[in-house]
Amino acid sequence: MATRDAMEFMNEQDDATLQRFIERFEFRGKDPTFVAYREAYLDQLELSPSATVLELGCGTGVVARALASRAGFSGPITGVDQSPVLLDAARRLAAEEGVGERIEFRVGDAHALDLPDASFDVAIANTLVSHVTDPVAVLEEAARVVRPGGAVVVFDGDYASWTFGCSDPVLGKAMEEALLAAVISKPRVMREMPRLLRRAGLQMSKTQAHVYAEIGTGRFFLGQVETYGPVVARAGLLPVEQVQAWMVEQRQASEQGVFFGATNYYTYLANRPT
Repeated sequence: MATRDAMEFMNEQDDATLQRFIERFEFRGKDPTFVAYREAYLDQLELSPSATVLELGCGTGVVARALASRAGFSGPITGVDQSPVLLDAARRLAAEEGVGERIEFRVGDAHALDLPDASFDVAIANTLVSHVTDPVAVLEEAARVVRPGGAVVVFDGDYASWTFGCSDPVLGKAMEEALLAAVISKPRVMREMPRLLRRAGLQMSKTQAHVYAEIGTGRFFLGQVETYGPVVARAGLLPVEQVQAWMVEQRQASEQGVFFGATNYYTYLANRPT
């Protein structure tokens, strides 16, 4: 089963898909579990008050805004993303939260940044590397733009572990494979990250591992069902009636208290050698 990751090719998506993604990114950015994952790696960074921070693949600016609102931190923040639509949403949301003047959002390609060498203290790739064409190129760019001794953070899902309960195992497996084909181009990249960081010239310093699971009722994972199920159908990866049947079953499972959804997530903190 082969198609193109809709997030990797965000600029090719229609307005309805873009809006679903914007809503999903913002929902995820407020999800208590995801907030805890983000705050855990930000705490590990021990940022100086004036540190310069780059967020690669910033999307709607969730991490950038969280940084700008972080107590004791006043450093400049730059967010780069390929999608002008997502960046428009990022600017609007930052202004609404009163942090618009703290963040510069700019269009750019994480594989080839239009930024000077050694110009940041920290570079963050939050749920980016599972969607890029060349993860090593992105890591090399992150390593290039941080100063010697600077930090690179990679947080993402091991989406090969992404799974949902389903009364029909054949349909369940088909939908999981279709979801990966539709929205995740690199489902195993976090398993390779120790090797990839070394190839990019970075020294791994700290790691964090998480299992996000909802059992009984779904909220976070049910949101994935509603956001990405239509992408599978639109891509023609499975017949529409099969996608709809699976989505209906997931909703009913949550209503009946028999829902199951889970994914592993990992954080890698690395440094550019001095």
